[in-house]
Amino acid sequence: MILPEGILRYIDPARLSADRLGRSEAQVYDAGGCFLKIAPRGVLRRAAVMQAYFAKKGLSTSLVAYEQDDARDYLLTGTAPGQNACLWRADPAWLSAALGETARRLHETDASDCPFGDCNERAVEAFARESGAPFEGDLSPLKKDALIQGDCCLPNIFFENRRFAGFIDLGEAGLGDRHFDLCWALWSLNYNLGTDRYNDRLLDAYGRDAVDGERLALCARISLCSRS
Repeated sequence: MILPEGILRYIDPARLSADRLGRSEAQVYDAGGCFLKIAPRGVLRRAAVMQAYFAKKGLSTSLVAYEQDDARDYLLTGTAPGQNACLWRADPAWLSAALGETARRLHETDASDCPFGDCNERAVEAFARESGAPFEGDLSPLKKDALIQGDCCLPNIFFENRRFAGFIDLGEAGLGDRHFDLCWALWSLNYNLGTDRYNDRLLDAYGRDAVDGERLALCARISLCSRS
């Protein structure tokens, strides 16, 4: 594998080993203290910008390097400490509450300087792409009221010693409706636990004051079309 000089400055290619984090379609490699993603040119640009932004906000590990060649993107990030949330399934009561608290922490972050404000539009475009038809429904309830992860599933959230350690896979992050993150967190919790009995615990921990049932249902209709 031939890597750009800007990547080789930080890693030894001989130490690369294949890995798989989250639901990313990029090639992912453990680079010994860093993770390297490789994807077609342009695919990882947004992820690189948001990696740096989340790191600045204390919500993720650092962006080490982002390079391009004629065909590919190369994204090198620090490794998230701890374990992804899937590995805490043995304690579902703690996990569900931790997910709610973590999502609320993210959504209360000042994002007035966020580089991207198009998450709602991207979700609707993804619905049309995946379903083969435009979304039919009233989109006016959607708000851009929070910094969102965009794919807020268990593999993309890390905890260390039961403390939030960071988000990964930030290619869909930006300003959008907080209920997109909530619907993904609920879906992923149910998928990994095989039950929905902890939904209320997650939402209680998040804070019912910030949950709108209509918007949550709308975001679920848009986001979950490919996983229903």
